[in-house]
Amino acid sequence: MILQRLAEHYDRMAAEGQVVSPGYSRQKISFCIVLNPDGSLNQFESLLEQEGKKKRAQSLTVPGQSKPSGSGMNPCLLWDNASYLLGYNPKDEERATLAFGASRDKHLSLEATISHPAYTAVCTFLRNWQPAHSKKHPELEELASNFGVFRIAGEKYVHQQITLPPSESGGQDADAEKITCLVTGENKFPARLHEPKIKGVADAQSSGALLVSFNADAFTSYGKKQSYNAPVGKETVFKYTNALNQLLADRSISLGNTTVVYWADHHTPVEDAFALLFEGGTSEKEEQKPQEDRKRVEEAKLLLSQMRSGTQYAVPEPDNMPTKFFILGLSPNASRLSVRLWVEADASEMLRRLAQHVCDSALNDNEVPPLWRIALATGRAKYDPKGRRTIYDRKSVAPKLAGDLARSVLTGAAYPQSLLAAMVRRISSDGHVSYERVCAIKACLVRNTRYTASPLEIPMKLDHLNSDVAYRCGRLFAILEKAQKDSAGGELNSTIKDRYFTAASVTPALAFPRLLQLNGHHLNKLETGSKIYYERLIGSTMTAPFEFPLRLSLLDQGKFVTGYYQQNQDLYTSKKDKNTQENA
Repeated sequence: MILQRLAEHYDRMAAEGQVVSPGYSRQKISFCIVLNPDGSLNQFESLLEQEGKKKRAQSLTVPGQSKPSGSGMNPCLLWDNASYLLGYNPKDEERATLAFGASRDKHLSLEATISHPAYTAVCTFLRNWQPAHSKKHPELEELASNFGVFRIAGEKYVHQQITLPPSESGGQDADAEKITCLVTGENKFPARLHEPKIKGVADAQSSGALLVSFNADAFTSYGKKQSYNAPVGKETVFKYTNALNQLLADRSISLGNTTVVYWADHHTPVEDAFALLFEGGTSEKEEQKPQEDRKRVEEAKLLLSQMRSGTQYAVPEPDNMPTKFFILGLSPNASRLSVRLWVEADASEMLRRLAQHVCDSALNDNEVPPLWRIALATGRAKYDPKGRRTIYDRKSVAPKLAGDLARSVLTGAAYPQSLLAAMVRRISSDGHVSYERVCAIKACLVRNTRYTASPLEIPMKLDHLNSDVAYRCGRLFAILEKAQKDSAGGELNSTIKDRYFTAASVTPALAFPRLLQLNGHHLNKLETGSKIYYERLIGSTMTAPFEFPLRLSLLDQGKFVTGYYQQNQDLYTSKKDKNTQENA
């Protein structure tokens, strides 16, 4: 099913001119060997592009698939690393000489078949070049970081001028017989290896990994070795591998140790809404996009806004056909990839699930934080160089929790209970009550109680009528903290939050009597008007019936944090802004 959907997506991208043709692949090219028409060396040209303080190789379409794996000699046609093209490798000169010989022999063997002046010039160069000549060109030390190609001075790249011979364009293996392709059901020549390898999965091998592979005798079945065990046609293998590589390059999201890609069978606003909700984005990145893409991003933002207000749950279907939406999550497993997540749903159903997540987690009319930020917020909060807690420790994020969170959003299931526990525990340990953490806590409280006997409804803004004791305790703590700050003119090394927040959120009956006693001293330092304001605010929060609980459960601790955050937002919002929000 997964391979079939990826192959179909390749056809969609091919129709839009977004993918390479069969027999070719995209590779990172860092240098070009520029030749004269007679085959003599003209220069070594750098193809590195400046990107900030670093240089990166260009992505070019070249013949063949990814660099063949294995420790033997495996030269590519008209592109390769410096060892094969020039015999240049200061770390292993002996192997570089052998590699150059293998590459030269391969190119010379095809000279008569290709029969093109530019290719003949390359063959002439390879006949005359000696690996020892590389020492005369110190510029190779920087240029040979990736692959290289050939070009005749004043012309296009050589591989763009020739027609690939059948042996290099993906013809069948000599010992292969036609089989019924497991994906298409058609009679096709099977692929022995499912290449090009998949690149771009976080923490996988940099050279790429395989989604389908067999490499041991234990996997041999009825004499069928390697990928003949799961016979898939070569054309289908080419399609699904290239489609997946393109998705990983353009639409990949890291959630813990899982890399997620997404697509639809044809364009839908859900794709862009999904990207915003999972990836977020910066204004700088958006400015670099083409005008058409920026317009789509704005449409997606509008769609998310409608989802947050509950006015948009469906998308128009072209030609009255349902739009299918697909999500694939991959994790590394040695030289292979493991499928951690696979979701297939109608675009309208996926939009409904995303809208539900937006409504469950939205706070104060702000944009819902992308999922990777929520997952990251489960890590320890650290001080940045300027003294603000804005940095989360990525290494302390539980990979399984990130994957479970994504699965909950995409399937509409309950959020993992460990998410609520992780957020409350982190706030208790580092005291950082951030927007992302409270969004996650609110979402868990609302969704995970929706189908219980006591469902919770928490609005985006402060709920003055909420009589829940834990919620009111959180509100009260925020008021007491604000009164302390105002009494000291805002100049404090630490507040009651730094010393009492954990105790107040777990054992209110033990912490709040002391906090109210301190508050009496703080109020005495304020002017009469401010003192009356805070006394009334505290009194309205502690209206009867009210009794501080001896201990709060995990669920109640979540209510405490939510009440604290919403009250804080309300205290620091001016009356003018409040009126504007109410009239909007």
